[in-house]
Amino acid sequence: MQNNKDQRDLSQKPSRFWILGAGRFGRIAVERITRHIPGASLTVVDDKPSTIRGPHIHVIREEGIQWLYHGLKADQPPVDMIVPAIPIHVVYEWLTLNLQTMFEIQPVEILPSWLCRMPNALRGKAGQAYVSHADFICPDNCPEPEKICTHTGKPRPMDLFRLLGTLDFEEALPIVIRSHQLLPGVGGIYPADLRAAMDTACRNSHRPMMIATACRCHGVVNFMRLEKKAHLTGPC
Repeated sequence: MQNNKDQRDLSQKPSRFWILGAGRFGRIAVERITRHIPGASLTVVDDKPSTIRGPHIHVIREEGIQWLYHGLKADQPPVDMIVPAIPIHVVYEWLTLNLQTMFEIQPVEILPSWLCRMPNALRGKAGQAYVSHADFICPDNCPEPEKICTHTGKPRPMDLFRLLGTLDFEEALPIVIRSHQLLPGVGGIYPADLRAAMDTACRNSHRPMMIATACRCHGVVNFMRLEKKAHLTGPC
């Protein structure tokens, strides 16, 4: 189950961004967005001091997921695209923060039979894996062409966000959010896709789930199970 609009028109580029993280990839995102999207409004969130400065740039010193949790409470948040630039699975962490008011979140161990079905999979922490069509380090300015890999010159396999959405891990429901490439080396997700993922998780809380974020070539997945708390109310 894929929670994204594959046919979004990115010729009309977003102009309001929340960049989570002010490290190397956060700085790359700021530099490339300000260079290629004149007048873009950027909010950069990091819990460490940052030297990022510039017109239309608002720097907030706060933990990124907590800030995102509160920032997306509004029905119409003042943002077009969220750019994750912190070393965690932002979608999974945001979902668990929202769902934990109603559910106990239990990581589900990734079975070897599941792991071998995902390309170049590498285990992370409990219930997590990193997956990629590439068995090499991609350049940070890859333009992510649709058909041919710029590094190998060979045809691309099926888009990874599509592939993950088609996997049937027995009873584990795939909830996949696409990371859309905005600029070479800069990908982002849409607030509406986050909300759609939470709605899907709530409606299927009886099933184990695979939460994934992926672009055409790379992704991160977390397997989890929800156990409803008694006599509590929340987003579901």
